[in-house]
Amino acid sequence: MAHVPDEADFKKGSSGVKVVIVGRLLALIGGVLLFVGIKREGEKLTMDQIVAEQKRIYMLPKDQAAAAWRKYAADPKEYELQQEALLQLAWLKDPQAVPLAIQAIESDDHRLRGVAAQVLAHFGTPAADAAKPALLKAMQEANPTSGDEPQIAWALIALREQSALDRVLKVYRVGHLGKVQRLGGGPAFDPEILAKMASVDVWAQKVGDESPSVRQLVATILSKDASPKFTDTLIKLVQDKDIEVAREAAPGLGRIGDEKARRPLLDALAKADKDSRQKFLDALRDGIGGPGLVLALQSIDRSEPSREFNQTKIIFEKLKALADPRSADLLVQYIETKPAIHWKTEAAMRLAEVGDPRAVPYLAERMRLDTQKIYGTSDLDALKALARDDNERVIGSRMLADLAVLHPDKRPGSLEQAEEAVMEWITGMPQPHANGLRFLAAAESKKSLAKMRDWAFPAARLPREGQQPPFPTEWAVAQSALRYLGWMKDADSWPKFEKQLERRKTEANDVDVTMESLMGGGLAMVGMAVRALGVGVADGYAQWGDPKAYPILVKFIENKLENEQARMEACCALGWFTPDDKAADIAEKIVKFAKGKEPREQLIAACYSEPLSRHPFPAANPKLIELLTSDLEPLLRWNIAQALGFAGLSQQDEAALFEKLQDPEVRNNAALALLVGGSSDAAIRAVAAYAEFPPEALALLQEDYFKAFGYWSDADVDKGRVYRWVDNAEAIRRIRVRGATQEWAAMLLGRQFDNLAFDNGPHSMTRVVLRNKLRTAAVKGDPATRSGALRTLKFMKEAGCLMALKDEKGDVGVEAGRALFELMNPRPVDPKPVIATSGMKGKGGAPDPSQLTNK
Repeated sequence: MAHVPDEADFKKGSSGVKVVIVGRLLALIGGVLLFVGIKREGEKLTMDQIVAEQKRIYMLPKDQAAAAWRKYAADPKEYELQQEALLQLAWLKDPQAVPLAIQAIESDDHRLRGVAAQVLAHFGTPAADAAKPALLKAMQEANPTSGDEPQIAWALIALREQSALDRVLKVYRVGHLGKVQRLGGGPAFDPEILAKMASVDVWAQKVGDESPSVRQLVATILSKDASPKFTDTLIKLVQDKDIEVAREAAPGLGRIGDEKARRPLLDALAKADKDSRQKFLDALRDGIGGPGLVLALQSIDRSEPSREFNQTKIIFEKLKALADPRSADLLVQYIETKPAIHWKTEAAMRLAEVGDPRAVPYLAERMRLDTQKIYGTSDLDALKALARDDNERVIGSRMLADLAVLHPDKRPGSLEQAEEAVMEWITGMPQPHANGLRFLAAAESKKSLAKMRDWAFPAARLPREGQQPPFPTEWAVAQSALRYLGWMKDADSWPKFEKQLERRKTEANDVDVTMESLMGGGLAMVGMAVRALGVGVADGYAQWGDPKAYPILVKFIENKLENEQARMEACCALGWFTPDDKAADIAEKIVKFAKGKEPREQLIAACYSEPLSRHPFPAANPKLIELLTSDLEPLLRWNIAQALGFAGLSQQDEAALFEKLQDPEVRNNAALALLVGGSSDAAIRAVAAYAEFPPEALALLQEDYFKAFGYWSDADVDKGRVYRWVDNAEAIRRIRVRGATQEWAAMLLGRQFDNLAFDNGPHSMTRVVLRNKLRTAAVKGDPATRSGALRTLKFMKEAGCLMALKDEKGDVGVEAGRALFELMNPRPVDPKPVIATSGMKGKGGAPDPSQLTNK
């Protein structure tokens, strides 16, 4: 069969897949099939009836839904629902899906055969091995015009049916395997799975195949094997006239790593034009990972400074985006070659981002250097631009803090190497940078204690009533310093914390510093200072975690003259040290103050729901659900919904919340609790219910959902809550509301993961810390924890971590490999607009408490 170059399967990145979803193929994937068919008068449901039936089943509990789907999966008269039923049963991992798919593969309808083959490929070997005879027969009856041929071919590959290899390669050569879809959408074709259809030696014999796509497949297979005996073959392939073939051979030469293999690779990189060089770098990144990119630093063109800078910058940016732990050793070797200080710093940051403590001395060295002196007089504009800010030291100190958090056993060494450098930097500034304070606290610095106390407890009096801007900086500094002094658990400072809360009375005549009061009367400066102290003390107590702070903050929270934002922070702090025997008291306080008619009382109730988000108390769920009524203020309802979600829901809780969906005033609160705290089944049913509600209701739910994840903590990972959020967001993608797939939960949760660049409160995590905690959980956790961590890393698009975990032995490597493939070959996303998520936000993304008003 003639080769069709423009449709070759290998035409995109390491996956080698060029996704072309056209014509008859669209009839093969889930969801779209619901709207394809031929009218059979008197036998078929109408399209409206099909949509209504689909919605009805979505709303059923999982067991009942599975029974309903089985009925339609066996019914050839309703083939739109039959196809959807097969897909949904596969999602549910129902054991009846395989025999029902085998029955469907024997149908005369080629469209149904394609879907059945997709389901069988999803189950794979050995679960679907019984389908091999039916698939082989269907393959004989298929042809390029029937539409089901690629999916059937892929099912045979997934089941490793070697007798079908020649027939499969005919489909591959014309580029049709690149069109196969996995369950839920996204390319299914994986060259590693196809490679298992024959030995590596058999594939090597096809190096001279006239089809570039076959040669590219051979290059990928040999690169994966990376045996020195194939060095000459890979050299031939890296010099192939087709750049797509050449770039797939590059990772193999990089893996072999000896001079004979490396030199042709570096030569190919050096000689490549700009576009081809990018393709080579991407092939090295996707094929080898971080080590391949570090190796590519040896190919930099140093003939012209700006070209050298730009080429090096591109590689370091790719290393940053990938965050592959396997690059660490090579990065250390690169640093020891003494590159220019900027690249040495970049390499040290890449080292820190993968959690390697060897970055500490290199980052400390950079902390000692004045940015203006090293870049201000550079002849290169790109370097001179670095002198306009101090970002390298700002980011470097954040990396030092992250490493201190990740490696408590290395803290003494970190202090020895970096303590003085960081102290010199922050004391030389008009006000110390919070990242520097965070490092000193996380590393348990004793030398900085005296200075930290000075910053935390300002000797100056509070601003006077009527005082005009600018705002005195010592109060802003005190807010951060109080938090980090609490992190350091300085016993001598404990009495002074409570005294900071008393300064409003002793120095400002017990002035009202609520947000309403600060809007007039010349109280802005004093109010901002008192607020800063209140927030700082609350954060310090939260970091300290001592239950002795409980009565102190309860008194502060219930004082209606204190600043609302500081009191909300104090409520968040309670979640970190509330004694177990006091959790019930907090629930009672919510009920007590929620019954108050005054907005300030309902604010206290809303405030008290915050600790239950950090210190879940599931026994309080029934009371909180009962409170969700339309006469509560919106902020209080939202906080209660968040507290329920973070606590996690029982089946009884879910049932009670589903009843609340019928009340328009509390509908979104109930749905939010179900999406955040319920099972995946409950989350699906909650969103499916919105097909009956006005469109604007779903838009408001999206906004509430986004706000719920404005703050999360290390406890959210340790207790597995993050895994539930990811699973529910992914589950929601499987359903349709008004004909549209529900991608929004995954998109919005993904945005909040992207917002984790910075520490944003007590016990919060940066993405660096989260990434490394998940990697550790994947390796050392029990099977459920391992799977949750891997699913979350895939959701976060952490390809480098998954590459490293794929190299692990046993189930970790297998599961990581599967997750990596799905990440590199994402499902297509409907181009539906996502609602804006701007607006007033307080702690945790909630509405600002100052907006609480009577309805």
